Amino acid sequence: MPALDDLVRLLGADLEPVSPTAAPPAEVTGVHVSELTDPTPYLAGGELLLTTGMGLTGQTAQVRAYTARLAAHGVTALGIGLGPVHATVPETLLRACESAGLPLLAVPAPTPFLTVARTYWSLTAAAGQEELSAALGAHRELVRSAAGPDPVRAVVRTLADAVEGWAAQLTPQGEVVAVWPREHRASARRIAAEVARLRMAGPHSSATFPLGADDVVLHPLTGRGPLNGFVATGCPRPMKAPDRQLVLTACALLALRGEQRRRGITEARTARSCVARLLLSGHLDAARSLGADLGLPAIAPRVRLLAVAGLTGGVDDVLDLLEPVAAGGGRQLLAVAEPDEVWALTGPDDSAAVRAAVRRLTGERLPGARAVLGPPASVAELHRQLPALGRTLASLPPGTLRDLAAHGAPAAPSLDPILGYTRTDLVGAVAAYLRHRGHWERAAADLGVHRNTLRHRMTTAARLLDADLDDPDTASRTWLALRERGLA
Repeated sequence: MPALDDLVRLLGADLEPVSPTAAPPAEVTGVHVSELTDPTPYLAGGELLLTTGMGLTGQTAQVRAYTARLAAHGVTALGIGLGPVHATVPETLLRACESAGLPLLAVPAPTPFLTVARTYWSLTAAAGQEELSAALGAHRELVRSAAGPDPVRAVVRTLADAVEGWAAQLTPQGEVVAVWPREHRASARRIAAEVARLRMAGPHSSATFPLGADDVVLHPLTGRGPLNGFVATGCPRPMKAPDRQLVLTACALLALRGEQRRRGITEARTARSCVARLLLSGHLDAARSLGADLGLPAIAPRVRLLAVAGLTGGVDDVLDLLEPVAAGGGRQLLAVAEPDEVWALTGPDDSAAVRAAVRRLTGERLPGARAVLGPPASVAELHRQLPALGRTLASLPPGTLRDLAAHGAPAAPSLDPILGYTRTDLVGAVAAYLRHRGHWERAAADLGVHRNTLRHRMTTAARLLDADLDDPDTASRTWLALRERGLA
């Protein structure tokens, strides 16, 4: 809104302050002309009221009551037009305005009231144009920030500066991703409870609530995919309408960047998943060729296979936790993601970090998940672990992580008892049985013996080894022991 002192300065001799002698910098909401003795029913407050003083020719008490009503109603100033009724400013009116604290101005003859009104509206138009230009500039700066190398922090900082407050981006769980100014991180953390309420209300819900001396506006970042997070903006209340538009623009830009990032991540994960599927199918050469075409690092010769199940929509959570672990080892995560399962290749040296990530997953985000981490194996033989790991995974209760190579896990049985057995080929029987994953008919056909003969040999082998070869953990370790000796 134009200020009274600006209006006086622009009109010059056409609007002269009487009391006080310098017009105050008070906002003027409009210019109104009235000769009523009580115009307040037609005023909203903040106006410059112009009058010729036709109703101000009576007693001092009447004039005092008139000015007191105007001041109580919030009129910014009273302007009296000189000439038609009063040649000079009446002394009673001057004293009454001073008593009521109502600024008094004079419009000398022959200046028409319309000149004052037109000047006021020209100032209003100029202020609106200035506000529009400032808003457009702020929107342009937001777009420029979103196109930069660090869009999240840049947009958050630009938004905070534009609303003259603070701004933050939060994860869908309410964790602070970025905040500006940094000293408002504590304020951003305090709205986690409101984030939880909005998540329950739906992906398109927003909220405005007080936080200390600020009004906080909380908006979700939504696109075609899942919820990307929230933007929180705080500024001295109440937040102005142009600032709310800036918040919406920032949310749209951050949501778009999030959607683009999500699509890029999804495409990259899909490409790496193809390499992982080839490896888990035993097609090592094809996997290496495809990995090279995709620009992936060389596949490590020895890996560990992690299987996680019971995810109920939390597949992305598993990948989000494991990808930084792989990146720490200079690799990109190779994983096959099914609707409820993830099979991922990890480095032999990543065990501690993988276990920590999975325990965080099963302990915080998805308590119903269960996981098994296989022993180190040659990448060429990795596909042979799948049946045993699958059976172990299916047998685990929710919230369990089993590391088959962790300290204290049962070791593979020693092969010496069956290697020294000379009455029949127990080593070949065990290898065939494990190779065909416990399928009696196929294993017997592979050996060229009757299935009952194979059953007898396996019973003898299990007794000599003192091991249950139908146990997935024991079977996988026995198989790997046979492979290391070149017996399978």
